Amino acid sequence: MKDQKNRPLDQREAEYRPINAQFENRLPLLMRRVCDILIKIEPEIQDLAVHLKEFQEYLDFEIEKVRLEIQKEEWKGKTDRSKLDGDKEWLAKLEVMRDDFNIDAMIAPATLIRSLFARTKEIFGGASRY
Repeated sequence: MKDQKNRPLDQREAEYRPINAQFENRLPLLMRRVCDILIKIEPEIQDLAVHLKEFQEYLDFEIEKVRLEIQKEEWKGKTDRSKLDGDKEWLAKLEVMRDDFNIDAMIAPATLIRSLFARTKEIFGGASRY
């Protein structure tokens, strides 16, 4: 396998399996079009990541704030049970939201497309040139 990677591309191309001629003809155009679109949306995805991170920071702050309020309430001599239960319920909702808040998954399309393209080049070789 290592030897194959070190050989020039034109020597390796002979080892690729033939694919449907229509797909082979269309593949470079498809990949070019996806790249063109990716180039346009990637800056927006990066901008989106900045705003999502800011949102996540505020969410983390709110979670910590509610945790502290709960701790303070529990240490009081006379605890307002309904307030404490309400705060715990609110904290649980915030924590579920935080657990579901995966920025990497939200901005993954660009990363996934790049990975797919690398695998496409590896599998289809010259037919995938774009």
